[in-house]
Formats: sequence, structure tokens, C-alpha cells
Amino acid sequence: MSSNFVAVSAMAGALLFFASPAAADPDTCASGYVWRDAAPNDHVCVTPGERSQAAAQNAAGPSRRSSTGGGFGPNTCISGFVWRDAFGGDVVCVTPEERALASAQNAAASSHLALAYGPDTCKSGFVWRDAAPNDHVCVPPSHRDMAASENAMADSRRAAGGASGPNTCISGFVWREAFGGDVVCVIPARRDDVREENALGPSRRVLP
Repeated sequence: MSSNFVAVSAMAGALLFFASPAAADPDTCASGYVWRDAAPNDHVCVTPGERSQAAAQNAAGPSRRSSTGGGFGPNTCISGFVWRDAFGGDVVCVTPEERALASAQNAAASSHLALAYGPDTCKSGFVWRDAAPNDHVCVPPSHRDMAASENAMADSRRAAGGASGPNTCISGFVWREAFGGDVVCVIPARRDDVREENALGPSRRVLP
């Protein structure tokens, strides 16, 4: 185990006082963009003109369905039209070009978001771990509380001395290793959890 950044453990108790912002609303659009609103909770960010187009498609949808039904029952589109597929279950009938546009909007959606905390902004339901200042790995709120508790108990889990000097853990504990120089002592299973948090962190950001 590395003994770099030994001061981290000495500061462990103080780390409790670094407040972490809650996860920003991941659906907030950047300036110049609005929710598409092709249906309730359709929060894909598009231009105002594209939202108007989606509204017009919704209004025209019934006239583009077959009045006699078909292979998809009342949602069967007349010839020349297809389902928009802007989201699961979207059976509004549009032109193939309009469906392609909806797909392109979905693909570009993340680039049209306003990220209150920059590229490290967490998805809804996740927060920064804050095991140390600038520890922006996204975890469930309970895991942030766990990291804070571990920091508070750090002193009680160190031996008076040993192979790693003042950062030697008492029997049954190992360094957490949430980041380089993290010598807070935790049980081995918790270190494994932290490694998993680090691996999953990027997928829990609004922009991986």
C-alpha cells in the first residue's frame, strides 16, 4: 500500500465539514434549448422550433392513422408514415424524416443540458462521495454518509505504529484507497465497495 499523501488521514475528521452539493437536476436544458414535450416527462432538450414541430406532429397524429386499422390496430399508420419512436411507446405517426430527426435529437440530448456542477454533475439519485475535497465520484447518498462516517472514525482504526508508520491500520482493517493517498482504514469489504464505486462513477454522471 502506498504511503503517499499521508496527511490525508490526519485530516480525515475535518473532511466531514466539506459540504457536497446535491445532484443537480439532470433535465435542465442549456440556454437556447427547451424540453421537447412530445409527451409528459419528455425532457429531451431541443430548440424551441423543434418543440413546436413535436407539438404539430402530435396534433396531426390522428389524421395519419388508418381509419380501418391494420397490423397494429388503431395505431396503424397510413402509407408513407411511421411511428415517431421518440421514446418507448411513442406511436405518433410521422414521416420517416421526422422519425430520423427525433432519433437525432435523442442522440444529441446530453450535449444540450445545463450542468450546474460541470462535467462531474451526477444523475438524479446520486451525489458526490466527498471522501475528500474534490472527490466527485457519484454514489448513492447513503454511501456519501458512509464515507463521512469512515473519515470520522479514522483515528480509532489506526495502530500506534507499524509498517506504514502512523497510517498503519489495526488488525482487520485496510486502507480505503478511494483515490491516490486515501489511507482511511476500513474493513476489506468496504474497500471492495469503493473500488466498485470508482468503476461505476462515470456511468452515474449526466455526461459519462
